[in-house]
Amino acid sequence: MSKKKNKSRRKVRQPARPRQTLTGPQNLRLQQAVQAQSAGNLAFAESAYRTLITENVKIPQVYNNLGLVYNQTGRQEKALKLFKMALSLDPRFVDARMHLATAYEQAGETDKAVHCYQQVLAHHPGNFVARYQMANQLKAQGKLEEAIAHYRKIMQQNPGYTQAHFTYSGVHKYENASDPHIVAMLELYQNGALGVDHKIHLSFALAKAFEDLKDFPQAFHYLKTGNDLRYKKYQYTVDSDEELISNIIETFSAEAMSGLDIRGESSDRPIFIVGMPRSGTTLVEKILASHSEVYAGGELDYLFSLGASHFLDKAIHYQFRPLNTYAKDIYESVGTVYLEKINQLNGQARHITDKLPFNCLMIGLIRIALPHAKIVHCVRDPRDTCLSIYKQNFATENYRFAYDLKTVGQYHNLYRNLMQHWHRVLPGHIYDIEYESLTQNPEVEIRALLSACGLHWQDACLDFHQSDGLVKTASFYQVRQPMYTSSVQLWQHYEAFLEPLLNELNAPD
Repeated sequence: MSKKKNKSRRKVRQPARPRQTLTGPQNLRLQQAVQAQSAGNLAFAESAYRTLITENVKIPQVYNNLGLVYNQTGRQEKALKLFKMALSLDPRFVDARMHLATAYEQAGETDKAVHCYQQVLAHHPGNFVARYQMANQLKAQGKLEEAIAHYRKIMQQNPGYTQAHFTYSGVHKYENASDPHIVAMLELYQNGALGVDHKIHLSFALAKAFEDLKDFPQAFHYLKTGNDLRYKKYQYTVDSDEELISNIIETFSAEAMSGLDIRGESSDRPIFIVGMPRSGTTLVEKILASHSEVYAGGELDYLFSLGASHFLDKAIHYQFRPLNTYAKDIYESVGTVYLEKINQLNGQARHITDKLPFNCLMIGLIRIALPHAKIVHCVRDPRDTCLSIYKQNFATENYRFAYDLKTVGQYHNLYRNLMQHWHRVLPGHIYDIEYESLTQNPEVEIRALLSACGLHWQDACLDFHQSDGLVKTASFYQVRQPMYTSSVQLWQHYEAFLEPLLNELNAPD
């Protein structure tokens, strides 16, 4: 996996320039702040904006731009207040309203985010970006019909906004090749003026459409086109990930971990759900979060970011040093800070889930810093897992291995070796749940899962698809349906095209 920070689909917005004209030193300071912020010198920009606010400058852009600085540096609560201040000075300041909506999304206040987008659209009904983001929030809430209506309106207003076509394809069921949306996408696709990103969106959308129609050769044609275009952006090789995982296996030996005298946090609130992407992590979280004592945290980067920033040494290519070379308080602070962060998400629930798949790289650190946390490992047929990964146009750049059949197989082999290591050195501390067994015998498997997490049985967990809660991952549609088995052994429909993947998965260790 890339060791860079997660990048969202949205680009970082440029700081707004003032609508009012200032003179003298204040004007110079403001222009310098805008230039510094655009260049990434956030410390200088923050200082300049704060000085202007201290001097009682009442320009909404100053509050908006400082809010962007705070948001980029992890101070979301302060950012939210600044966007509100900007809007108190200019209620029709669209950028500040959009930034406020994003801040609400990050805080998990989806209804407030939707309201912000509605306010933007009330004055600017043609703002298709606001409409698209609002539709995504409605989709995450499970309000699929409302979301679909907005995606369709966007495609009518701006047919070239291919993100809407791509996302709409995920919530629409195609029943025949004459579907108007397939016709519209093919017409766009054949337009030679399409940019790379637009062609990627349409390729993945068309692949999904033709899979719905069970035209698997045509589906794979578009799937490969979209993946090849994304792969060209990264030219990923498995070498750096292989080095990191080998380093983890060597560093986190049973002897090295048992030799530490670390007082980890006693809390059992976290339930970490790990595994490969597309292995059932979202389904397992939805089942657990249907329990009255569990809150769904989603894909939290808290633990992984703490581990990467405190333990991965830049001097040795972002790898771990021997465990006994780190100070005890660093280990202890990881647990303390992590609990503080999840407590801010929800202070009442007995347990909070964290389903970031790549936390499997940090299982050793979890065991040291949070020894009472539960760890659930989602296991799925490697062929179905890897195909499902290959079918996704991920919103972040963290899955660079995903866009080539050979590299996704290579990465899966590394992951498999790592999980075998964790089971050897931490016997009994990781609970495996198999996707196939879960879909075929849901009640039996759910009872065992709840027991492993120290939870009593509740019928709601069997009816997980009826429960409320946000779902922002690619599985948003599936986990709102009753349990089904149609995705089991789906790889067989594509077998003729999967030789590079199957060769890697079948290669001897």
